[in-house]
Amino acid sequence: MNSKSFFLAFYFSLTLIFLASISGCDKLSFPDFGIKETPDQQKPSLPTSPPAPSPSIPQSRVWYVAADGNDSHTGTDSSSMLATVPAALSRIRSIYRSGNWPKGESAVIIIKGRIVAPKNLGSNETMVEVSGKGNYPPIVLQGDPVTGGILDVNRKGDDGQVLYIANNKVTLGDKLTLTGGNQLWGGAVCIGTAGSESEGEFIMAGGEISGNTGALGGAVMIYKGSMVMSGGVIKNNRNNYKNDGGANGNGGAIYVHEYTTFTMTDGTIELNGGDSEAEKGGALFVEGKGVATMEGGKILNNASFSQGGGVYITYYGTFNMSDGLIQGNTSGEGGGLFVNDSGVITMEDGEILNNRAVSQGGGAYITGKGTFNMKDGIIKGNSSGKNGGVYTAFGGTFNKTGGTVAGNTP
Repeated sequence: MNSKSFFLAFYFSLTLIFLASISGCDKLSFPDFGIKETPDQQKPSLPTSPPAPSPSIPQSRVWYVAADGNDSHTGTDSSSMLATVPAALSRIRSIYRSGNWPKGESAVIIIKGRIVAPKNLGSNETMVEVSGKGNYPPIVLQGDPVTGGILDVNRKGDDGQVLYIANNKVTLGDKLTLTGGNQLWGGAVCIGTAGSESEGEFIMAGGEISGNTGALGGAVMIYKGSMVMSGGVIKNNRNNYKNDGGANGNGGAIYVHEYTTFTMTDGTIELNGGDSEAEKGGALFVEGKGVATMEGGKILNNASFSQGGGVYITYYGTFNMSDGLIQGNTSGEGGGLFVNDSGVITMEDGEILNNRAVSQGGGAYITGKGTFNMKDGIIKGNSSGKNGGVYTAFGGTFNKTGGTVAGNTP
């Protein structure tokens, strides 16, 4: 990369972070930045078996949505299904705000078949919005246990998002896929927005987030609030966000904004980013005192063309790893992990295996007063042009008090 290209890429990355800091996930009007079209996703065939809700869910708090439903129906049983999730939310909101809702009880929306965003969904609008303090109980979105479900924004070159959460808690359950989103902040999901009392909480307990495009978070942007991933799969999401200088977006799967948290206890984040699309953080981008914690799960085969094929940590961001696997990720520098600008990595266990960097630091690259504290765990089988295991430069610090760094090339 020549000096001019490097300057333009660096300038545009700072511009993206600045825009995130002042705007958040509000549905604002943005200029056309030339986001590429998302390729058509292959939609799974969906059998016509009737829905069968989990017996542990109280029937009185379950709503049903199906592609062949009707929003004039009640939605409270399988013979009277609604056509859209917003219709179910409207009914839930009405009951909840009336005060006739058992304290602490969730509302469950079961989705059958492929639900496509309406054609009149405007640019930068959201297919499903759960926002407003005091409007909803905790919401659970899940697919039909027999047929599964899909929420598809189906955006082709235009902006649109699957799910927006503020002042509320939403859980993604089994057998539901969020797809087709194309948005500046979080291709599929945006959590929180600017302003006071605007934090969102997102729990991914199952399901799938795939085939979305976002400049800051191909799948998810945590702007204000938190996300916990305890199951499910986030895969095949992209950044694809370019300007004339050739800069791209950050966080192929998840963007962890300042003062927000992401915790991963299980599940898989794989095949996100792209070696010609995500600039930094093929799976995760963590910045501005944001905290990402990996207690389990897998980060596999993600890619970025510049730095941090798996995870990129910057500007006092923190990444804590106590278990889990980071494997097969690729980048220009720091195939597994990249930390700079006073970011901190603490590794107490887990494995960083078989990652690759074109230049330096196949396992990890530490620079710009970044710090990597390794107390236990394994860094093995990684490769790069130089220092295949751990590479330090320009004030980066590697403190190893335990664990194994071995078998890396060279």
